[in-house]
Amino acid sequence: MLTTLPLSRNSAPAAGGPSRQLYLLLRETPDRAAANAYLQRRLAEAAVLTPAWSGGLEGLAAWHQLRTRNRAEEFRRYLAGRADGGARRHFATLAQARRFLCVQAPALLAEGAWLHCALDHWRQPAFMPLITLYLDYLGRGVPGANHVAQVRQALAVQACSNWQDLEDGSFLQGAIRLALSCAAERYVAELIGYQLAVADQPAAQPSVLHELGELGIILPSPPPSAEPVLHAVHTMAAARPDDAAFLQRIETGYCLGRIGLQTLPATPEYGAPQDEAAPLATAAILARPARPGDQAETPSSVPAAEPERPARAILRHHFPADEHAWETITNDLGLLEAQIAACGSKAEALTMLARHMGPALHHQPLGLMAARVYAQLFALA
Repeated sequence: MLTTLPLSRNSAPAAGGPSRQLYLLLRETPDRAAANAYLQRRLAEAAVLTPAWSGGLEGLAAWHQLRTRNRAEEFRRYLAGRADGGARRHFATLAQARRFLCVQAPALLAEGAWLHCALDHWRQPAFMPLITLYLDYLGRGVPGANHVAQVRQALAVQACSNWQDLEDGSFLQGAIRLALSCAAERYVAELIGYQLAVADQPAAQPSVLHELGELGIILPSPPPSAEPVLHAVHTMAAARPDDAAFLQRIETGYCLGRIGLQTLPATPEYGAPQDEAAPLATAAILARPARPGDQAETPSSVPAAEPERPARAILRHHFPADEHAWETITNDLGLLEAQIAACGSKAEALTMLARHMGPALHHQPLGLMAARVYAQLFALA
């Protein structure tokens, strides 16, 4: 059974570790050269791992179908066992769950980061599913649905503030995610493979998320990603004569998502005392943000809302006379609104907004507003 490495109480922070150092650097500002160098080293490690599938596109599709069935069946059996009175499989106590959350924090605080470069390719059909996935990670600008904002909230509520003192290995996956966010133009195939691996990482396992929720630690589930990613793979592979090399790079990217993982907690010993579930924890449901075309269900007992005023155009191209001039705008949100209004085209606006939707900003008010507008414009693409 896999075990989780406990946090050491005696070890000093690994300030000089390469993964931790790069992670803390890239959280503040992109550094393409440092990201490239780091990814080259990690891809060399990933390239020697045993392949997960073989047989080209057909083999990838068959592997995905089998994995999906197996994971669904495993979770079904897990829920059935719990319904029959079985104890939690991963966390006997809240303290164990908090320790796991702390160890996973660096990667969780970089959720979706690897997909940021897709925003620059909104005109290309192959990238559209990846952009949709990134917008899902960002909650489409809704604070309560933004994955990083939710993780930050969980860390604050559970008093897991010492995650930055973890040993260097705990930052490896987070560093990979941030490195891909600023250097992925060279690693599009590897990025796709990495996305396929995300659902297999410990903090994305349904049974782990279920037990964390029982103990009052609510984390977002990763958005369903395999079908959109497989669609992107087929679209991109069709345009490449060197399918074998492209698919090999995807496989390496998948292996990149497997190295340095902080593994699943061990099954608690039989009969070990277990903390009670948090009140109403199992009823906590995180709703995904609405997408264009979703049908909202309104109970018949709720009166219909009054007709809304006509929506203001997203791109206005000028300021009406009653609005502030450029030089009087002092806050970030006002400045962003002014920049949006001044854009001469949708393409110009999308490019400008993408700069505010990187890993360091997208969960902040400025990034959330940028994501909301970008999602609206992207829906019109």
